[in-house]
Parts: sequence; structure tokens; C-alpha cells
Amino acid sequence: MATKEKLKTKAARLREEARETGKVVFRAPALVRTAECAIRFLLGALLAGAEIFGGYAPFALGLVGASGSGLDGFCALLGACFGYLTMQGFAEGLRYTAACILAFSVAFAFFDVKAYKKTWFMPVAAAAMDGITGFVYLSDQGWTKENLVFFGTELLLCGASVYFYRIAFTPWTEKREEEGLTPRQTVSLLLLAGTLMLTLANLTLPGQLSVGRLTAALAVMATASQGGIGVGATVGVAAGLAMDLAAGGMPFYSMAYALSGVMAGAFHRQGRLAAALSYVLTNGLAVLWTWQEGLHIALLYEVFIASVIFLVLPQKALRQVGALVAPQPRQDTRERAMAYVRDRLEETAGAFKELYQSMRATLRPGRPNDGDAAVVFDRAADRVCKRCALQASCWQRDYVSTFNALNDALPAMLDRGKGEGGDFPAYFANRCVKFPEFLAAANEEVSALLYRRQYRSRLQENRAAVCRQYGELAQVLGAAAAELGAELVPDPVREKRLRQYLAAQGIECQLAAYYDEAGHLRLELEGAGLSPLRQKEGVEKLSKLVNFPLRVVEGERRDKLVLVQSEPLMAVAGAACRRKDGQMISGDTGAWFKHDDGALYVLLCDGMGSGRLAQRESALAVRLLEQFLKAGVRPENALQTISAALALRGEEEIGFTTVDLLRVDLFTGEAAVYKYGAAPTYVKKGTGVSRLTGASLPAGLAGGEGGAPDVSQLRLEAGDWVLLVTDGVTGGGPDQWVRDQMTAFSGGSPRELAEALLEESQRQVGAADDRTALVIKLTRR
Repeated sequence: MATKEKLKTKAARLREEARETGKVVFRAPALVRTAECAIRFLLGALLAGAEIFGGYAPFALGLVGASGSGLDGFCALLGACFGYLTMQGFAEGLRYTAACILAFSVAFAFFDVKAYKKTWFMPVAAAAMDGITGFVYLSDQGWTKENLVFFGTELLLCGASVYFYRIAFTPWTEKREEEGLTPRQTVSLLLLAGTLMLTLANLTLPGQLSVGRLTAALAVMATASQGGIGVGATVGVAAGLAMDLAAGGMPFYSMAYALSGVMAGAFHRQGRLAAALSYVLTNGLAVLWTWQEGLHIALLYEVFIASVIFLVLPQKALRQVGALVAPQPRQDTRERAMAYVRDRLEETAGAFKELYQSMRATLRPGRPNDGDAAVVFDRAADRVCKRCALQASCWQRDYVSTFNALNDALPAMLDRGKGEGGDFPAYFANRCVKFPEFLAAANEEVSALLYRRQYRSRLQENRAAVCRQYGELAQVLGAAAAELGAELVPDPVREKRLRQYLAAQGIECQLAAYYDEAGHLRLELEGAGLSPLRQKEGVEKLSKLVNFPLRVVEGERRDKLVLVQSEPLMAVAGAACRRKDGQMISGDTGAWFKHDDGALYVLLCDGMGSGRLAQRESALAVRLLEQFLKAGVRPENALQTISAALALRGEEEIGFTTVDLLRVDLFTGEAAVYKYGAAPTYVKKGTGVSRLTGASLPAGLAGGEGGAPDVSQLRLEAGDWVLLVTDGVTGGGPDQWVRDQMTAFSGGSPRELAEALLEESQRQVGAADDRTALVIKLTRR
């Protein structure tokens, strides 16, 4: 009855503890729970045979102490008692059996004591129980210095095994907060595996071949071939220590396994055969180096057999080993952020270079400019009066009267653009013997002066536009600098999960998993053999692995793969276009693309006029805008930069075009419409259609005056429609029919709606201009 009450109290205590800590208590299925108990039993039985120093076996006792007082601890106790009594003999086994029972009793009795939850409690308790039973047993044999050292080491190893075994079982017993094993869990599992090898080391085959040493050699060979030098050395030292403890001699196996693991890891990239040969040869040298201590011939046979098994192992099994020992390099977030922004700045520089090349052919260096009005008559006198007989009289003796006459005539000449005889005083016109020639020369100089002034004005406008370009460039680089300072948050959990998956697939590459400034997951892989991951099946597997929908960002490099988090919204686009009557080419140009940050851009430009020249201007605006937007430049900066550039082109050519730009964030639905002289945009939500207009001039005219585009903010959802049109669709007249047709449209294809609108436009306004309709429909992915 007391036992039942205690079990009820313990169960109640565990439930209360779960409520207080907020942890979820998982009840495993009966089959899984039975398997866990069986594993505890088998481990206890096997660890009971792990002897050190020729008769000390504290590791099964350590497992009992680490398993606690529940069903796991009881199964470990049964396995340990069975193993000690069958492997150690009755007298020796009874001592450890008694220690195991005492350790389990302490855990059962003190489970509800606060000290029991401390990490040191059970290691100390198990070591104390081992010390009590060992003291009684060893006192009968007599105490020697050697016994004291070995007994003290056993107590230390007993407490350490409790501590590390408990950590090794935490992936079973506790809910993990991160994927994969922590370094402490990895070390603890290696120690558990090493102590199990102590038991296997005592299991021999004909010819004194040890199953434990053969298994250790195979383990070192496999891990070194997959993980490299560091992993080979680590596993080699762990396996060697286990074998040395089992043998109770000098640390020969530690040297042999560690050195062989290092050499096999050094050749792990040269293939399986090279790794096996380097291991076998190095192990042979280690045996020869210890000639004076006695040849370990059995080790040579064990290593040879292990190498044969290693060579015939399935590649899939080795990949699984590689996934477990794959190195986990620490990612420098700052370095990754700088590389990310560096790519953006390089793309921006490419966009500005394209802009420069398009402008270089238009801008020409001007000749020297002279805008002083006084030079008009000076140059006319040089051409006419130089050979006149009255030169000295007019320009020396009567210089003041001549100067006054010319000053009186000049304002009227500049206002009219040319001079007439009545502009000059009679005393000057009657006295001048070459007055008609002088007037003609003066008119030529007035025309030249006015042209020079016009040129200077245009030059000042151009310089102001270039200054505005520098201002836009400063804003672009400022935004890039802010992006450089933004913290990109790494995701080591998903990165480790991906690294293990890639290692299991035999793909070696550099990997980074992090969240961009908008908080969206981004994966960057660089290396060979990435083609399978670009396929639909490969992307779906990676999406399931990281628990995020992913899509591939297309790039030019085959050895680099970038995947970004896929958006919850998707857009279906449709377009229709009709040329102006009598024209072979439409002056309208449209485009749409999706940025890797999840933003959808839709562009529609209408070049002034029609035909090839209008098409060239609109295509140039679309191409430059697309390049700027793909480089990460904000739409406002990109639009004002392009508008200023088109204004400069307008010096020699048309250079004007309307711009309609729609940006939609497919993660949130936030959208904006930017307009430079463009026709209205129509948005359909449910059965209602709204109209977005602007008052700015076309790009090239607005840019020359430094004007900003019209911006309309809105929020879109799945099921919404957006229509962008050029002004030829409505002809500048009433557009109620456009809204009516959008409201009445019941089809599901944007292309059908665009075609229907242009057919109705033909009936409403005819084909006096180019007509283009771009329709976007948002849907849930």
C-alpha cells in the first residue's frame, strides 16, 4: 500500500511540475515506449561487461544512475543486474548489483526532493553507492597503492558516466528546442559509444581478433572519410582510449587510431579507396613503431577486415555518416550582409552605366559661349567699318555719339530679334556710308547672340538635371548604406538541417541560411552538383525540410543557387495590344517581373507619338526602370532618375514618355501606383471598380522640372484585379464603359479581359492611337 501511495504521489508531482514549467508531457505509443525500455535493458547488460584496469566495471552503474527512478531506470537496473551477474561472476557481480539497487533506491526515494533536480545529485549518489560496496569488497583483499588509484578512478568514472549518459539521452527524454545535436550531446554520445566498445573489446573471434577493435577501426575509417581530419582525429582518440582502457596497458591504441584517422581524413576527398589505403598503411607503421613493446599483429588483421567492410559499405550508409559528422562552420552575419549589399551595389552601378551609355551619344561638348550684348556691334564693325573711309571719324573723333546711337538701337533689336533702319538715330544712319551692310552684319550678330543665350540656358538646365541625377544617386547609395547596416538574422537550426541533408545526398557546397531585412528566409548555396536542387522535386524537398515554401531565384551562375521564401500571394497577368492605324510598330511597351524580395512590378510606358521612334523611347524607359528596380532601387528614386535622363535626351530627340508603374508586395498585399502623365489605373475589388489618376507631366518633361511622380497607395487581396492602360484605350474621353466592363466581366483569365477591353475600345474611340491593356489578377498561392 505504501508503494502504491508513493507511486500516486510521484505521478501527481510530475503532473504538477509539468503545469508549473509549462512543458508539454508527451505520451509515446506503447510500441515506442517498449522499444525504449528494451534499449535501456540491453545497454545496461552490455555496459556491465565494460571492464577497465582488469576488473573494474562502473559504467552499467552509471547508466542506472542516469536513468532515474521511473520505468527507464527500472529497465536499466534489470539489464545491469543481469549483465553483472552473467559477465562478472557471482562474487564480483554481486558487488555492482548491490550498488545498482542502492542507486536506484536513492533515486526513487529522493525524486521529490529539490536537491534531486540538481545535476550533481545523482552522479554523487551513484559514486557514493559504488564507494560503499567497493570499500567493503576491497577491504577483504587488502589495500595497496595500485588499488587505491584504480578505485579512486572508478569512482570518478562512475560519477562522470552518470552525468554524460544523462546528457546523451536528452534527445529522448526532453523536448529539443533546436534541430540536431548540441556539442555536449555529441560528446556524450561518443563517450557512451566508447564505453560500449569496452564490452565489445572483450568479445574475441578466432585468432584473437577483437570485435570491439574491429568495430572501432571501421568507425574511425568511416567518419574520417566523410568528415575530414578533425573528425577522424576526434573519433580516433575516443576509440583508442576505449581500447586502451579495455587492454589496461600503455596508450598504444590511442596513438594508432588517432594517427590513422588523421591520415584517412587527409585523403577523404580523394575517394573511399584512398582513405582506406592511407588508414591501413598508417596503422601498419604504428604497429612497427611499437616493435619493442611487442607486435600487435591482431590489430593488422582487424584493420584489414575493417577496410574490406568499409569498401563494400553502401554509399547511402556512408552519406548518413557524413550527415552526422558534417562540419558546422559559424557564419559571419556581418560578412554575409556585406556580400549581399555588395551585389546590390554592383547591380546599381550596372544600371547607371547603362544610363550613361544611352546618354553619351546625345550629349556633345559645346563650343565657347559669349553672351555679352556689347560684342554685337564690335563684331559688326570689325567686318564692315574696318575698310571704311569714315572709320576714324565714327570710332575715334565722334565715338561718344556713335556709342549712344548704338546703345539706343540695341534694346529694340534684341526684343525683335533683328534690327531695322528706324531703330538707329537719323544722324547715325545718314552719316554711315555703309549703313545697309552694317545693319545686316549687326542682325547676324544679334541672331548669334540669341542662339548663344539659348544654348547657355539649355546648358544650365542640363547641369541642373545632372545635379539632380547626383542627388538621386546619393539617395540610392544612402538606401544601400542603410541596407548594409541592417542586421541579417542567421538561422543556424535550418542551416544545420540543410547541411546534413546535402551531405546525405553527396552534395558538397557552401551554405548560408538567414532572414533578409524584411524577415523572409533566404538560402544561398555555392558549389558543384546543384542541378538536382533546381528541379521542382528538389525545391519541394528543401521546402519541406525548412518548413517554408521556397522558390528559385534565377541567376547566371550554374555553381550558385539562391532560394527565397515563396509569397502567399501570386499574380496572373494578361496583356493585349493594338497598333495605330497605318503603323507597323506600336509605341507602347510593357513588362512585369518579380523581385527576389517578393515584390511584383508591372510597367507600362507610352512613347510620345507613334511608330518606331515612340517605341524606342518607351522601350528605353522600361529597360532602364526594370534594371534599376531589379537592383533594389526604390521606385521613387528610379522614376525621377529616368525622368531626368529622358529630359536630357529631349535636347536632341523626343525623350518624353508616360510611365505607369504598379508595385505589389506579395507577402502583405501592400501596393502603390506611380504615374508620370499616364492614363488612369482601375482597381476591381469584389464588384466595385475604383479609378486612380495623376496630374504629373510625362517622364522627360516632369524630370526636367524636377517633378516627382504621382503616388497612390492601396492594399490588395486575393481576388482583386488591376488594369493598366495607355491613353489610346479611352482616347482621352469618358471611361465609364471601362469600369462597367470590368464590373460585368465574369471570366477568370486576365488575357480575356484585356482582349475584351480593346475590342470595346475599337467601337468606342477607334484606332487613332496605339492601345495597350495590362491586367493583373491576385490569387492565393
